[in-house]
Amino acid sequence: MMTDPQYPPATARHGRPAPPVTATERRQANAKPARNILAIVGLLLGVAALVVTFVPDVEFVAWPLGGIGLILAITGLVQAKKGTVGDRGVAITATTVTAAALLTTGGMLLYSTFFGGGESGLHLPAVAADKHSVTFQVTSAGGATVRYGSLNDQRTENAPASTDAWQGQASYNNGSYLLTLTADTRNATVSNEIRCAILVDGKKVAENSGTTIALCTANVG
Repeated sequence: MMTDPQYPPATARHGRPAPPVTATERRQANAKPARNILAIVGLLLGVAALVVTFVPDVEFVAWPLGGIGLILAITGLVQAKKGTVGDRGVAITATTVTAAALLTTGGMLLYSTFFGGGESGLHLPAVAADKHSVTFQVTSAGGATVRYGSLNDQRTENAPASTDAWQGQASYNNGSYLLTLTADTRNATVSNEIRCAILVDGKKVAENSGTTIALCTANVG
């Protein structure tokens, strides 16, 4: 049976000779760490998320791209710190880029939601000349209190006790908005089937129902 050859012991420390180093141990010490695939993929996803953030109509894709990229980048960084893979610098860069992409996407959403004004604002009630129309719908057999609009601009009305749909109207030209519609029963002791829906340009983008409260939200623009 063959065994690894023994090399001369290293220089003694504190009067004790170091144990001999085998050929296998030398090869392992000199082996080049594996590429950090997770960090590389995370970096690519982070860059893609940054680019998509500024592309109209598809900017929402930046959320999953940045989220998945950040998870991969952090995992790659942990592996690099353990020494199982290399490219620690790439992992750090990937983590930074993906985090920046998510912050940028969130900042763009907050800006358009809270600071959008004039031609880029959500108009309540609707303006006929706007490019996009928004319809808020609520049906409630026992009546309901309705709050609708965006995060920074909402209206409150009462939906009558009827099976016919109550409607609120809004409109916008440009920008992204988090639309909200909440309907809750006026009498908490009575079971009241409530349904809500949000339509943009006639297309339903959110729908929900409940016995005492219904909440619909949609990110549009």
